[in-house]
Amino acid sequence: MAKCPKCGRKLHIWNVKAECPDCGVNIANYDWERRLEEDSIAAEAAFAKLHEAMRRFKYSFAGTKLRIARIPISVLPLFSLLLPLGSLAVSIPFCEEKFTLNLITLVMNLMKFDILGILKAPGSEIIGAASLRFLLSLLFVVFSTLSLLVSLVFLLLNFKKLNSKGLFITNLVAGLMMFSSAICFNSFSSMLQASTLADAVSCSPSWGIFVSAALFLLSAAVNLAVALSPVNIPPEEKKEESSEEPAEEKETVEA
Repeated sequence: MAKCPKCGRKLHIWNVKAECPDCGVNIANYDWERRLEEDSIAAEAAFAKLHEAMRRFKYSFAGTKLRIARIPISVLPLFSLLLPLGSLAVSIPFCEEKFTLNLITLVMNLMKFDILGILKAPGSEIIGAASLRFLLSLLFVVFSTLSLLVSLVFLLLNFKKLNSKGLFITNLVAGLMMFSSAICFNSFSSMLQASTLADAVSCSPSWGIFVSAALFLLSAAVNLAVALSPVNIPPEEKKEESSEEPAEEKETVEA
């Protein structure tokens, strides 16, 4: 419930006039100079806060050579997921296909298969151990991708805490998971070769998965170096007001 700013009378919904019923002051215009000054101070404080945030945002991305270099280095692992991460060949009667596995082909092929069936495969007595390795290799790639997306969000929000190690941690975890994926996929390949499916299915990790893991670790190292580097935001340059007065024009009078 509103109150009169001068006398403090409670104003009801039926008090529709601009004047207070008790003291008669115009509520909208009462002490407008003080309220205008308060609004001006609040606006200046909000602008100063926004200006400081923009300065920190600019420094976060381009404050030093190391911070400039980490932008493409942090994005490169995303493109490395499009490289050949593994190969899979199926050779059975009336069907012979070869797959180059990367993030796109994995997503497209997983959409064609029964996801619940794949998740239940590790419980099989015959192919349980091998399918568990295969499932883990897929999950490690998925988690690496999610970790990369989180790190890109941290990159945008780094201006709030310039010494944050969140980017280092997410990239380090993603790199280790890519190496783990290669190990699991290689173990899956070895189990296939030792089973009765050796002539029907063959697979192996490709060079792209090691390049991707190396780029993740490189990004982690650069982001750690950035987090440990001192933060020296240069002071804002003040514009000097020119004190030169315009020269007076002199008139010449011909005699």
